Amino acid sequence: MASHRNEPKARHRLTAALAVILTALCGTPVLAGSITMSDRCRVPDTYLRFATALERTGWRIGHRSPVRIYILGPLSSTARFETELERRLPGINVEVTGGQQAGLADDDFEMLRTAVARLQPDLVIWQVGVRDALASSDVEDFENVLDEANTWLEHRGVDLILMDPPFVPHIRHERIYTPYVGEIGLVSRTEGVPVLRRYAAMQYWSIQREKLRAPPLDTRATQPCVNELLAEAISRAASR
Repeated sequence: MASHRNEPKARHRLTAALAVILTALCGTPVLAGSITMSDRCRVPDTYLRFATALERTGWRIGHRSPVRIYILGPLSSTARFETELERRLPGINVEVTGGQQAGLADDDFEMLRTAVARLQPDLVIWQVGVRDALASSDVEDFENVLDEANTWLEHRGVDLILMDPPFVPHIRHERIYTPYVGEIGLVSRTEGVPVLRRYAAMQYWSIQREKLRAPPLDTRATQPCVNELLAEAISRAASR
């Protein structure tokens, strides 16, 4: 839980929030996905690396067993994600089930417990942070829920991936997401929870479009790329 950390939380949170901005602005990174990913969806390689391996998912893939995935949150097309993942894992049967969020992170965790008991997934993908940001939830309470959910799933041998909020440029309230993106990153670093860094990836795409003097990023049009990023990151983690 959060109380066992040695360094002050405030310092961690400041570092996490700064990392959200600086990672997208630093240098020209080595890009990944030159073969399997669409050109418009390419991102720095670091955005495709999880903090830890997906042990159960990787084991099932290694043994050519079906992989059951539960996605909590508004991924627009679970079928598209399933297709992208199976394209990267030929011969593996992937079963994806989606569930709509109940509310804040604490409400989602209740829903997640029920879904895991019913569906017995190998991997849970939790899109989290948007509603808590809009509701100005306490960031420490938010972090504690993520810690608790991670521990609960670990005890049941279920892999977890957190997906942070989207980057929404040119929207007045966009900055409200930054503390929650930073908090999710903090949980990743201190607890080893894999995170799909959607915010950083979308911020990177936005900056690249500005450099090319292209029209501003349309966040709704990035969902196919998010599906690709998620599938690519999972396939890499499972093959560790």
